[in-house]
Amino acid sequence: MNILPSPVAYVTAAPLPEPTATPTLEPLPTATAVPPTVVPKRLPQESTATIGLWSDTIQSAQSFPGFLDLAAGNAARDYQRERNQLLVTLTEQQANAAPADQLADLQANKPDWLLYDRNKRVVFSSADKQAPLLDIRNDAVRNQLAEDVARAIGEGGFEGIVLNDVGVDLIRPTAAPVYTGTQAFTEQQRRSAVEGLLRTIRARIPDKLMIIGGYAWKDGTAFAARSDEAQTLATLADGIHIEEFLRSPISKTTEFKSEANWKRDVDYLSIASQDNKVVLITTRLRDAPEELARQWLSYATASYLLGKNGAYTYFQFDGGDPAYSNDPILNAPIGAPIEAYTKLSSGIYQRPFSKGLVLVNPTGEQKKTTIEGSYKSLQGNPVDTNITMSPRTGIILLKQ
Repeated sequence: MNILPSPVAYVTAAPLPEPTATPTLEPLPTATAVPPTVVPKRLPQESTATIGLWSDTIQSAQSFPGFLDLAAGNAARDYQRERNQLLVTLTEQQANAAPADQLADLQANKPDWLLYDRNKRVVFSSADKQAPLLDIRNDAVRNQLAEDVARAIGEGGFEGIVLNDVGVDLIRPTAAPVYTGTQAFTEQQRRSAVEGLLRTIRARIPDKLMIIGGYAWKDGTAFAARSDEAQTLATLADGIHIEEFLRSPISKTTEFKSEANWKRDVDYLSIASQDNKVVLITTRLRDAPEELARQWLSYATASYLLGKNGAYTYFQFDGGDPAYSNDPILNAPIGAPIEAYTKLSSGIYQRPFSKGLVLVNPTGEQKKTTIEGSYKSLQGNPVDTNITMSPRTGIILLKQ
């Protein structure tokens, strides 16, 4: 059996970026109390000195050529058995929706479990138009969802779960299910409902990893809008999933965030990963021309490295082709970060690592800078000290 562990260096995490014009709020001084953990959870391998990779798209162990630290889905168990015994396996589940085939039974026997709009019609998940939403204020609903999570983990032999879209359908500003019956959700009611669900699930699986993703955690903009709540609720889980890092999956492949919004994503990652929680990062890109896909791959990976601070932070570039997992960019021996990123006078962002240097140009203009020291490309070619970067590009260099 071939077991390929990631190299690890035990170092102090890099300091946070200096405050700028678009700061991200500091963590709350008082965190929500977490239910006690009975058995230590199985954590993935530390990613301090590696890029750290995870995936929720593998279909089989053979079809995925790269190395992974975590993976979600049934194929993850095959990958673990055949490729890497150190892999941490996860299952995934929608947090507050029922399968479509359960709707008739719920309407007939448990109508109070369903969530209704102000016209008293059943409302459905924005992620799956056939899946009815459940009223997570109901204790019976919470208990059933927690039991479903425990059963999915136990029957599948997984080490944890990724809860998708936590609370996302409770905050649509102009559409159902903001209204239930004739009473609108207040901010506190919505927050209490989400917290109650997370606490119930946490108590049911104290010895398993629980990673949450949804409205307050999906990207830097969502986090900035609800940073206090996001950080407080995240204390109930073992980690978060930043599922729209740098781009929304439904945006055009040629559409890039502004520098301010790009920076918001990077700074959010920096704060989210500083306390060594598990942080999963995903940049999804489908149906893009090869040249554009490679630009996104290097841009997203380099941006991730600018913000990464914790020892349990993992990146996924979902470009629709498993071969990307074996790309030199995602396997660069960059080493550990040695200081926070800085913005150079040229407008390029830079961060030094123990074995390399990362540069990102998040602007819409070509930028030039001069680097100190001797570096080579990932292909081993010497690099000139004068660097020219096209708009929205990232570069990873290795020390000579």
